[in-house]
Amino acid sequence: MPQQELKEIIAAADQAINQEDFDELMAFYASDAVLVIQPGMFAQGKEQIRAAFPAIANYFNHTLRVSQADMQVVAGGDTALVLARTELQAEGDAGQPWQATRFATYVFRRNPAGVWRCAIDNSYGTSLLETPPTLHLLCGKIGSGKSTLARQLVKEPKTVLISEDEWLARLYPDAIKEVADYVRCSGQLKNVLGEHVAELLSTGLSVVLDVPANTVASRQWAMSICTRAGVAHALHLLDVPDPVCKERLHLRNQSGTHPFTVDDATFDRITQYYEPPQDGESLNVIRH
Repeated sequence: MPQQELKEIIAAADQAINQEDFDELMAFYASDAVLVIQPGMFAQGKEQIRAAFPAIANYFNHTLRVSQADMQVVAGGDTALVLARTELQAEGDAGQPWQATRFATYVFRRNPAGVWRCAIDNSYGTSLLETPPTLHLLCGKIGSGKSTLARQLVKEPKTVLISEDEWLARLYPDAIKEVADYVRCSGQLKNVLGEHVAELLSTGLSVVLDVPANTVASRQWAMSICTRAGVAHALHLLDVPDPVCKERLHLRNQSGTHPFTVDDATFDRITQYYEPPQDGESLNVIRH
């Protein structure tokens, strides 16, 4: 069983990654090797793999550190399956620490010279079978049904809901009386919420972010979370006429089930800032 030999080979490859010595790293791969860059994205052959690693290093701000916490080898003839608990550490744009554990699967082949070379480099392991984490964004005027849709989306497995209204009501009770109060408190909340949501996504959870993505700036903020976590997004657009929104608001106000009451005048003031998504924003828009 070549367990010790493969452990030493993988440790040397990890060191080359950490030192960004990508020319040296290529010596560990078979000529027809496949690298799983991320779910749904693969590099085939040494040329593509060599081109992928500088982009990966840049994505992690050149702070990526890879190591193997545990490893098991199943070998048969000139082929070996390596099961590893892979630890990754890096720093975000603001220097904040990031770390993740992946249960990797690597396939090695022994060439005619008796040297083991990596044929399949899959640090994601069997998680490729899972639905990839997604950040769900909601765009629509007040009363369009964003929170109702959010409660439907969160029924999917491994999905959590973060509601701005609930957070604001608990963090700033009785403090939001005017639109300016909302803008101030919402801005303070977003300063904390972005990193929190990115960490949830990085663990493999999908997040329904019930924070209005109703302006270009708010959508840019949300998309920065996707970039930080390296996940896909879906912008759910609820295109509902103003009279319908107002009718729903009247019923919501009467029910007393929502933490904030919005009258017609406030609806009109807030709606004047509404910016529907444009093609140039490169968003994955789902219309409801």
